[in-house]
Amino acid sequence: MLKTDEIAELKRKVNIVDVISQYVALSKNGKSYIGLCPFHGEKTPSFNVNAEKGFYHCFGCGKSGDHISFLQEHKQIGFQDAVKELAEFAGVSLSLGEKEQKENPNAPLYNLNNQAARLYNMLLTSTELGQKAQAYLEKRGITAEIIKAFNLGLAPEEQDFIYQNLSSKFDEAVMAKSGLFRYSNNRTFDAFSNRIMFPVTNEYGHVVAFSGRKWQENDESRGKYINTQATEIYDKSFELFHLDKAKPTISKSKEVYLMEGPMDVIAAYKAGIFNVVATMGTALTEKHVRRLKKLAKKYILLYDGDNAGQNAIYKALDLLGQKQTEIVRIPEGMDPDEYAKSYSYEALAKLMTEGRIQPLEFLMDYQRPANLNNLQSQLDFLEEMTAEIVKLPSITSQDLYIRKLVELLPDFDYQQVEQAVNLRRENNQSASFEQAAEFIAEDTGYPIPEPPIPDFDPGEPYAPRPQQQQVQASPQIPRRSRTERAEEQLLNRMIYQSKLLKDFENDEDFRFVHKHYQNLFEKLILERMTFEDIEPSRFADQLKNDEERSLFYQIISWDLPEEASDEEIQDLLASFAKEMEMAKYEALENQLETAKKAGNAEREFELTLALINQKKKLL
Repeated sequence: MLKTDEIAELKRKVNIVDVISQYVALSKNGKSYIGLCPFHGEKTPSFNVNAEKGFYHCFGCGKSGDHISFLQEHKQIGFQDAVKELAEFAGVSLSLGEKEQKENPNAPLYNLNNQAARLYNMLLTSTELGQKAQAYLEKRGITAEIIKAFNLGLAPEEQDFIYQNLSSKFDEAVMAKSGLFRYSNNRTFDAFSNRIMFPVTNEYGHVVAFSGRKWQENDESRGKYINTQATEIYDKSFELFHLDKAKPTISKSKEVYLMEGPMDVIAAYKAGIFNVVATMGTALTEKHVRRLKKLAKKYILLYDGDNAGQNAIYKALDLLGQKQTEIVRIPEGMDPDEYAKSYSYEALAKLMTEGRIQPLEFLMDYQRPANLNNLQSQLDFLEEMTAEIVKLPSITSQDLYIRKLVELLPDFDYQQVEQAVNLRRENNQSASFEQAAEFIAEDTGYPIPEPPIPDFDPGEPYAPRPQQQQVQASPQIPRRSRTERAEEQLLNRMIYQSKLLKDFENDEDFRFVHKHYQNLFEKLILERMTFEDIEPSRFADQLKNDEERSLFYQIISWDLPEEASDEEIQDLLASFAKEMEMAKYEALENQLETAKKAGNAEREFELTLALINQKKKLL
């Protein structure tokens, strides 16, 4: 495992601007770089990257960190994978130990599947039978380059080839849990025989399952495709084919194409579109959607053009929601791979990028009754479509779909359809506030709105306090007072000038006005006592609280002259000295109230005198 100093050295070798600019358009702004934050929606840039100090900080949502935390957050990967990626970017070779793999109880299963994938690939690329399979793949447009990129393989006709080659290397219990074998009459057989093999990898690149496709015309075995059954490392309702390789492109474009099978993904890959994944012939699930929503904001459904594919699109819309979804319909009932073969990969790329339609356009065609001459069928269809039309945010869009609906309904004119839409719109608008609030609470998990909460309390830990409980698309950090800005500037000076921190550390009477700054000050003291100086990157890594870490990066974002003068420090202290004295006054008032309740006359007299003296300081 990497040591802390090794990671620090790696970060020093790489300019954080070079790393982040792969995913965010940055422009120079003084000593820093700014851009639109990739972690929340915004129109005005508030995402700040400091090349000199090696960190980023968003003044809109508070997201902060260094090279590694950016890769973790943006690409939704673990710490070690982020370190590996940063090392690859820097051209540095890392020597990671095997401790993590040994501690992982599923490591033998990953190892078994990885070795099986290598065997399958060797059989495809280095045997006589493999040459025949390659000739078949060549006819389908699968070149040696694609075989290598997707690590394709071949399961031989022998019924136990993989078992015979791997059984001596793994425990029988591991073999039984792998999904690679089946058992009958006290014998063990390979689960895949005489099939082109498509390995399914998890987000870390480990092979967790396989999809096997028939390739010989005389093959009468079941199913065009068969997939690994569920195992401890493979959940078909969670894993997505090609996600590990597509993730960088998805994270950058914020779009993902959803397809049915591996051959469709390969067709898109050959067409030059890489942000594609497949559900391996299974229906889209909530687990799939939750996983994709961490990476993408738009989903393009590109399923087969047959009835099964269209039904899958209809069901997927319920999970994804119509606002974030577009659809590409493959004509003539073809699947994407067939379309590319019939026309060209360029035609497929054009269809995928320019042939997208909105969900409502798909629904009008999908739900259109077979017999539109029947008046009741028309009425039912009109009822279904008006309910969808009024959901559109634009009146212009609503009008366009009204006109399209009129073209489909032989017994209704424009005015009649428009009236039906208007009536539906009025009914929707008449819903009471209570009904709307209950819907929001049920749909989002947020409570029903309540009266406003008092303004941000400086004495509380640093945290936004909204005026009312509501969903905010772009959270905002509270505006800081003059005193808070002075406290941040002073902390910035302490971080970069250890002598100044030590001076205040020895002043027993000194305290920051606001609790969250005082907490940070105390942690800085412990850091200085341990390491003599403050290394911002090292200190930030030790802050486990996200809000506290965001506050720290906000503080070091101050662009100040290198050296602080005595006059600057005195001005900073003077700017919040009165609030410090007020805090002392309020503390004495509380102590006096306690003394009165306890009937302690002597203590009450002392505190009264102290209050009088303290009040004089405030005048």
